[in-house]
Amino acid sequence: MATKTEELSVVGKNWTRLDGANKASGRSIFADDVRLPGMLYGKVVRSPYPYARIVSIDASAAEALPGVKAVILPEDAKGIWIGINQPLLAQDKATYVGHDIAAVAALDEETAARAASLIKIEYEKLPEVTSIKQALADDTPLLHAKAKGNVAWEQEFSWGDPDASFAACDQIREEEFVTYPSHNCYAEFHVAIADFTQAGKLTMWTPTQSALMFQKGLAAAFKLPDSDVRMLTLNTGGGFSGRVSPRPHHFLAALLSRKSGRPVRIRASGDEEFIMCRAGGKVIYRLKSGTTKEGRLKVIEADLLFDTGAYIESQMIVTILTSSYLNALYKIDSSRYRGRLIHTNHLPYYFHHGGGIAQFQFALGQHIDGLARDIGMDPVEFSLLNAVEKDYTTLHDSYYASCGLKECIEKTAEKAGWKDKYGKLPKYKGIGLGIGAMASGAKGVFKHDTSAAFIKITDDGLASLSIGLPDMGQSSHTAMAIIAGEVLGITPDDIRVVSGDTDSDPLDVGAFTQRGTFNTGNAVKNACQDARDQLAKVAAAKLGVDAEQLVFRNHQIYPDGEPDKAIEFKQLAFDTLHSQEGRFVMGRGFYNSPLEKGTMAYSFGAQIAEVSVDPGTGVVTVEKVTAAHDVGRALNPRIVEGQIDGQVFSAMSQVLYEECVMEDGQVMNPSRLDYKMPRAFEMPEVEHIIVETIDPNGPFGAKEVGEGPIVCTMQAIANAVTDAIGKPIKDMPLTPWRVLRHIND
Repeated sequence: MATKTEELSVVGKNWTRLDGANKASGRSIFADDVRLPGMLYGKVVRSPYPYARIVSIDASAAEALPGVKAVILPEDAKGIWIGINQPLLAQDKATYVGHDIAAVAALDEETAARAASLIKIEYEKLPEVTSIKQALADDTPLLHAKAKGNVAWEQEFSWGDPDASFAACDQIREEEFVTYPSHNCYAEFHVAIADFTQAGKLTMWTPTQSALMFQKGLAAAFKLPDSDVRMLTLNTGGGFSGRVSPRPHHFLAALLSRKSGRPVRIRASGDEEFIMCRAGGKVIYRLKSGTTKEGRLKVIEADLLFDTGAYIESQMIVTILTSSYLNALYKIDSSRYRGRLIHTNHLPYYFHHGGGIAQFQFALGQHIDGLARDIGMDPVEFSLLNAVEKDYTTLHDSYYASCGLKECIEKTAEKAGWKDKYGKLPKYKGIGLGIGAMASGAKGVFKHDTSAAFIKITDDGLASLSIGLPDMGQSSHTAMAIIAGEVLGITPDDIRVVSGDTDSDPLDVGAFTQRGTFNTGNAVKNACQDARDQLAKVAAAKLGVDAEQLVFRNHQIYPDGEPDKAIEFKQLAFDTLHSQEGRFVMGRGFYNSPLEKGTMAYSFGAQIAEVSVDPGTGVVTVEKVTAAHDVGRALNPRIVEGQIDGQVFSAMSQVLYEECVMEDGQVMNPSRLDYKMPRAFEMPEVEHIIVETIDPNGPFGAKEVGEGPIVCTMQAIANAVTDAIGKPIKDMPLTPWRVLRHIND
């Protein structure tokens, strides 16, 4: 590719983020900053009850209020669906607190809020179902007639012969874990600005992880060709799997715009954030596993119950993803999985950070750690004995072309001083191990996993790279520029990344399932190779050599081993574009995994957390995390370390703090003041160990690093707390009162 006999010159170096200066200085523009001429402001009327019949709606006072330009009622939204089975606006019944019922648009936010308050809705309260246990009880009424016993959906998998494997075990462990509802707490609140033109075309400004999914969802709802919906994504202040497809406010903004003939903006307030999109519901994990007395793990069984809320949104995908991670880390003979989605009168739950996998590993990691303790075996030794490795094929047919899991475990244990600390620390001091795997994209969740890229070379020796992959703060655009720079022999600073407009962007499914580096990165690499080949043809003619002999490096092109004959990249670009033939250098690239399902590569990691517990208050302090991660190849080591740091912080926040406290279907802490998260000074020391296994299918060997670390941190902290207090805490988050209860029991 970029070099022959020489090493990589761009990949693997520390590069400054392309968007760093603008974001640090506040010059970056987000959807919330957009103001359009004649723009109206929308407000949504939502149910205050978890379950109620809608007897009547009177919007006459709202419609008569001066400044109100449009009112949308349930009959205006018939035929528009969210997820599998949820009408956009409640038709006959409101089935959760926050269920959208009506919407208004007015000249300013104050008038819109006043109009929303004037819409009179008469309710008949119905008995609500607010827990999994209650939903499954024989005498509980069905929330949906088609749901069998309030079980919305069920999935079962079995690999090998689990019963025979359990019979061959010397030690079996069986237990139950629970994770509670949480929110993704984005830096950028939800906002949608819709502009439905008189010609019937829709333009929308909104933060999103997948402009393609939004475009297709909105086009289907309004019966438009996809190309008549234009999605504009400027910057996105965090995604965490929660901005993959359109939410109710996107459709409502579009409906209000179409009715009023003017642009409409709907933005969430602080408390509305917790209603408009809540990430993960309560999940009950019933786990069972077995091992020989020598520590050979033979079988794992999982029975999961998901509170999916009043309707199914993404939890079917979460269930499928979770099942595959049952087999991802250990060389086992058999496994069995059952996942059930249970309807309750809660908000329909959406994707969680890590797709629900991190929460599952919180439970599974503690469970396997406990199994090792049951036979008197060190968790590090147990993990090393059973860990997967390169060229291994899992029970669900995932082939590991690269795998550094054992190396990660060994290096993090050595660096953290595991042998000197495990089981030897003072009471209320603890150390714990967490290991994980994460897919680099997941074909089969959606029908295809496509990414495309264009790169245009300009006559001043610079390049314009067009991609459809959004950057949500994870530095994906910088990573793409690094890949492009390596192929072309220029630097990321020479490349302008253009993205965020479906009218001009090449096709890309989006930034989820950790697919960006691998999928879009391969598309970018292919596009740049195409452009390089075009330039190489001209350079070869000038130098009198075969194009295959040329090296592109440090802004120069020369025959391999003969740098003294170099042509400057800028000069070659100018000469090519201004030649008699009038060449236009545009490289095109495409990538879609050749697999029918699954992923081409997994990242792997191991972390060791060290904690202290205050026995008087139950407060857990994470003092240090040692993190080793197999990322294939680190395209930008500094950014890789930043990704690890961010996920350590996020995982610590989820495992120790974050919980949507529910009572009678209502979130009792819907604000950033009451929804607890750690502060910056509580961030522990993090020691980074980057393990490079050079995946043969990744761009320059790279794999994902966007969500792999969070999987390790949660279980590492939980296992460290177990070590500190002498007993496991099986409910997440490990809040002070839960820790104190376990200490005092």
